[in-house]
Amino acid sequence: MTDAGLALEEVVREEWGRLTSLLLAQFRRLDLVEDALADAVEAAARRWPEDGVPLKPAAWLMTTARRRVIDRLRAESMAQRKVPLLVTDVERQEEGSRTMADPGDLVEDDLLRLVLMCTHPALSAESACALALRLVLGVSTHDIARLFLVTEPTMAARITRAKKKVVTAGIPFAVPAADDLPARLETVAQTAYLAFTAGYAPGSGPDLLRVELAGEAIRLVRVVLGLRPGEPALVALLALMLLQHSRRDARVGDGGRLVLLDDQDRGRWRRDEIDEALLLLSEPVLAGPISPVAAAYVVQARIAAEHATAAAPDDTRWDRIVDHYDVLVQLTPSPSARLARAVAVAQADGPAAGLDALEGIEIIGSHRVDAVRAELLSRAGRVAEARTAYDAAISTCRNDAERAHLVERRDRLA
Repeated sequence: MTDAGLALEEVVREEWGRLTSLLLAQFRRLDLVEDALADAVEAAARRWPEDGVPLKPAAWLMTTARRRVIDRLRAESMAQRKVPLLVTDVERQEEGSRTMADPGDLVEDDLLRLVLMCTHPALSAESACALALRLVLGVSTHDIARLFLVTEPTMAARITRAKKKVVTAGIPFAVPAADDLPARLETVAQTAYLAFTAGYAPGSGPDLLRVELAGEAIRLVRVVLGLRPGEPALVALLALMLLQHSRRDARVGDGGRLVLLDDQDRGRWRRDEIDEALLLLSEPVLAGPISPVAAAYVVQARIAAEHATAAAPDDTRWDRIVDHYDVLVQLTPSPSARLARAVAVAQADGPAAGLDALEGIEIIGSHRVDAVRAELLSRAGRVAEARTAYDAAISTCRNDAERAHLVERRDRLA
């Protein structure tokens, strides 16, 4: 890639959300703003290699996008035959654009408004996540579709519906009242968590992990934390994400095969991310009263920290992990939390205890309960039952790497 291409890629990655929020604050037209900014990036891709990278790349994109919006407003005014009124308004916008500050001087609340607009409760979690990735982080529709395992037209339609919902529902480009803000920021956290989980549990397809999506989710949390430092749900979630993400290089072996936790090369874990996460977990804001959502993130992060701080698999304090899961199940008694607790019980007290803890857990459409049951039956020496459970897990597993792992485990049964 050329220097101009690298510069454009960097400014899009770092400034897209701020540019979008600044344009939206000025024009209040989400449809025009995103199209204009995309046109500006396309123009930069054509011109920068020939003319050179501007001294202030973000300001160049802002100016170009603003002109695109003004051109569209003029075209609309002509079409509606309200030239005198609307052209005057356009000229006022244009005059304001000459004196507007550089994007680097953007008031932080404008970006926060954009984040909160994308994650408004009127939008579904999946739509909010896609919209935030698109508008706040500038991830292309093509890449969002690939990350969520749908076609590009499907994702484009989903994002378009979400944007129309913003308009038709009258979702404001504003920071909510102080009493409503914590809950809205928890929605941001849940949106980022959804994206992160999609990266580490893709469900179907050939890839065991989608590291790029997990990384974008972390970046979203960092952006919002930069605007609202000390928000408990975001602090705890960032710690959890960093601890999980720190193991990414050791999770996949040769040929894309799954590497279990006990078999991972711990020297490949990212110690800097682990240290940052442990520091976040020691933040005073997590020591006081916090919401159940934030508390659940804290508990999950502490479980991940037990793994991250164990020098070797045998050093893992599974008794502490079981205690943490007992708390988590009280906070969020989901089947997934109970399944993870059953695994921890098996590690702490043996496969028979794990099988007892597994009773009554059902996750419709998932292979994971059968996969855990098969592993525990195998450890307990109940080979025939283990083989049946492996067959059930294999039949419902949609991820190629996980399915290959399950087939290998089944075929190695004595």
